[in-house]
Amino acid sequence: MIKYPKRTLVIILLSSNNQILKQYLQPNAAVGFIPTASELDDDRWYMEKDHTAITNMGFNVIDIEISSESKTEITDKLARVDAVFVAGGNTFYLLQKLKEKDVLSNLADFAHHKTYIGASAGSCIACPSIDYLDKLDDKNQAPLLVQYNALNLVNFYILPHYNSKDRYTNGANQIEATYPNRKFIKLPDNQAIIVNEKGSYEIVATA
Repeated sequence: MIKYPKRTLVIILLSSNNQILKQYLQPNAAVGFIPTASELDDDRWYMEKDHTAITNMGFNVIDIEISSESKTEITDKLARVDAVFVAGGNTFYLLQKLKEKDVLSNLADFAHHKTYIGASAGSCIACPSIDYLDKLDDKNQAPLLVQYNALNLVNFYILPHYNSKDRYTNGANQIEATYPNRKFIKLPDNQAIIVNEKGSYEIVATA
């Protein structure tokens, strides 16, 4: 039986696993798609794959371009959608753009009332801070970013793509050793984290 919880924060890591969205979103739901983290990549295939997958599931996808749209345009779109999907890329760059447009708090407020979905960078930015990610992402791509406080939707820190590639696995292990007092979740690509409240979550298989 499909369940539609009143409020769920969903964190997804691979487009191949996006079918799980059908368990948490109503058919024909409006999904705001934020591709910003991938903007610096010449080949944005991973973002485009997510966009296509969500569209093909029958959801009404509304693009939200943080870099080029005004704060008013962004917040108006957030008010019109049932969920947001924040795609992958560089987490530092994504946070820089959200802060430049002064919409970080708006996105956090959205997640407390509707459904937030993050892929890779979009999942890491749900954490209290992204200061730990410099071994996985290039923070030089966000030269204007000086404060790393993020959405603070969860009370743990995500290490994405664990066991998918050596650089992710080795980087995650180094990060965990660097911050021994933080709660990390090493999340492989065949799992997702479903959060119903900030302190209540479950890790589910997606493949």
